[in-house]
Amino acid sequence: MNLAQVSDYGAGFPFYNLMWGARPWMTHNAGGGGEWDTHQQDAFAFDADGYPREVPVKVNGTLPPQSIYTLLPNTLKPGKYVLLHDGEGVFAGVMGTRVISQGRGRALLQMTQNGKLVEGLSIERSNPANPVRNMRIVALANENVDLAATPFLPEFLEFCRPFHALRFMDWGATNNSIEEAWASRRSPTFYTMVGVTGNPDDTNGHAPDAFGRKFSGAVAHEVMIALANTLGIDPWFCIPHRATDEYVAEMAKLVHAKLDPKLTAYVEVSNEIWNWQFAQAGWMLQSRRLGDMVEAKGGKAWDDSAKTKGANHPERIGALFGHVFGIWQNNWPAADRKRTVRICATQTAWLDVALRTIDATMSNGGCDAVAQSGYFGPRTEEYDRWAARGAALTADDVIKDMRGVIDFQAKPGVALTAAQRAQKLGLRYVVYEGGQHLQPKGQAELPYNPALGAAQTKPEMYDLYLENLRGQVHLGCSLFCAFSSVGGQGSRYGSWGAKSSYAEPNANAPKYRALLAANKPRN
Repeated sequence: MNLAQVSDYGAGFPFYNLMWGARPWMTHNAGGGGEWDTHQQDAFAFDADGYPREVPVKVNGTLPPQSIYTLLPNTLKPGKYVLLHDGEGVFAGVMGTRVISQGRGRALLQMTQNGKLVEGLSIERSNPANPVRNMRIVALANENVDLAATPFLPEFLEFCRPFHALRFMDWGATNNSIEEAWASRRSPTFYTMVGVTGNPDDTNGHAPDAFGRKFSGAVAHEVMIALANTLGIDPWFCIPHRATDEYVAEMAKLVHAKLDPKLTAYVEVSNEIWNWQFAQAGWMLQSRRLGDMVEAKGGKAWDDSAKTKGANHPERIGALFGHVFGIWQNNWPAADRKRTVRICATQTAWLDVALRTIDATMSNGGCDAVAQSGYFGPRTEEYDRWAARGAALTADDVIKDMRGVIDFQAKPGVALTAAQRAQKLGLRYVVYEGGQHLQPKGQAELPYNPALGAAQTKPEMYDLYLENLRGQVHLGCSLFCAFSSVGGQGSRYGSWGAKSSYAEPNANAPKYRALLAANKPRN
């Protein structure tokens, strides 16, 4: 199962501590008034865990002294929550959050939690001699929960429990990651597990600033490992594309030291590094380092003598995969390396790229498994038919069309050929992401969109999932990672969640039930 990203607005939140879903700090005029965000973060000094060392602070110009605030998850249960903290400070609620009382190390909050009105908390004063730090916000009933030992909500653990592997791609903010140095990675003591992404190489003024760079990464590796150990489930890590060699080595050492020795670590480099909508693809194509690796093996890495236009991206990807996997393996004791599965993820829609990526990875040190996607979704002919039907399109029409798509995908194609290449090389074949891929064309607001949302909970969706999974079995797939755990249904951006929330009854979630029905029991 791919775990959905952690955010303040998402349909599912996995932790007791709401601070782990907090946004990067914003600023406003102390005492109220003025703009929603005055963008004065640079005026504050922060400790290693992201807490301001002093509040309020004076700023240059005409603005009054500034205080600092964050937004918190707003899709949980309404009621009373408690803020626990070290240090001395004064707090105020934001929008749906109200401070009922506050004293030394503790404040009682009332939270609306209706999913519409934002929730948030402002630090109005923090004593520089003993600043506010180690903030935890939990439901009042959970005030005495040992968050260090039990950070995960029970409904989240129950959702995850049946699966054989948990892929942390979104938990780690892998797409467009700005994480590079091990020294600045996300710590488990940092105030939030929400990250900032972007493209540090952007030259159009949109690169993450110094404040944003403090939030590189998202959920700390230690938290991922703790979840795997708690449930006895294999973790699937995605190493940031910009990670230094030291980062890869230290991450490998950390996983080896902390992961339950009965568990296996799946290891992938970035995510869909060929996908041009993500910053990692542009980075890969322009990387001088990867170009040098390709040229060292006699390949062509550039389309110009100035080395500004990268070429042969499958060979570049294979060089990167092999290099990172080599560092990882070298930092695990030889006797334990069988507990790692190095994943060569390839492009399902382009056979030439898929095969070249596999072969380049093998020539650069090798891998243990080939991974492709396992989605079913509309093609041009379905989109044309849906556009013609418009608002008259029904969920039954969508289900019928998807049956046709799955039947078509059962014929020989890229996935079969890649799976056969994996088998020939003695590698496993797995799916890194898969399931329904029902989006309107161009992710636009179109008249037929309601039918795509309604199809998600049709009983027939259960059968579509089983048929899609049968097709993967025929390819020799040994592990299918569904995408994604939770999410809203019917959005123009997709209906990715197997459930709409971790607490949703299984009876209302045919996609989740199908995954369980097809799943080999773990115990």
